[in-house]
Amino acid sequence: MGDSIVEDGRAKTLKPATPETFETDVSLDEYARQTVAGEDTNPSVIDARVDLTEVKPHVFALLRKAAQTETGVVISYASMSNPVFEERLIFPHSIIHIGRRWHVRAWCRKRQDFRDFTLGRIHSASSVTEHAPQTIDDDLAWQEVIIIELAAHRKLSDQQQVVVRNENFGGLETRSLPIRACLAQYVIQDVRAAVDPEKEVPPEFQIEVINARQLENTLFGR
Repeated sequence: MGDSIVEDGRAKTLKPATPETFETDVSLDEYARQTVAGEDTNPSVIDARVDLTEVKPHVFALLRKAAQTETGVVISYASMSNPVFEERLIFPHSIIHIGRRWHVRAWCRKRQDFRDFTLGRIHSASSVTEHAPQTIDDDLAWQEVIIIELAAHRKLSDQQQVVVRNENFGGLETRSLPIRACLAQYVIQDVRAAVDPEKEVPPEFQIEVINARQLENTLFGR
């Protein structure tokens, strides 16, 4: 590590020479998990996140195996638009964790198109050996990457905008997120960014999408 690591003689430990500029490829979540695992019965790091979604482990396993083998899964599924459980034959290619939800991206035999299915809304699943008629290479909305431009909400005061920039953008005025087109809506919902800043206002929304007009077809046309 060169001069970036120094020895603390009193504690007999190694530590970063300048912690504020020390670079690592370990995420904060991973660092926090390792920290919590090493603490005693009175931890100083608390994870108070609440996950209400119930994903059945065997369903997750079936979907993952199907994605790896490019085969199908028959699921019993209900949604807000179709609240009665019905069977769907899907051919998964990716499982995605966004915010508090797990999704599977799959070719749907009924819709004859790629769709997103929320894992918490799958009641049951069973595998089939049928090969996927369409694969990840055919999923145009998955292959397309768009740029979401974020900024502090225009209706915040100048001082409040600075707070938002420091917290979310590293002090910069804007932040650009390269996102797969089919995942854009989920990401915007997760960061609570306003698409219509005249109607979606603070304090509920502290960030806005400043290129929403350019993304209209992606956000509302699919």
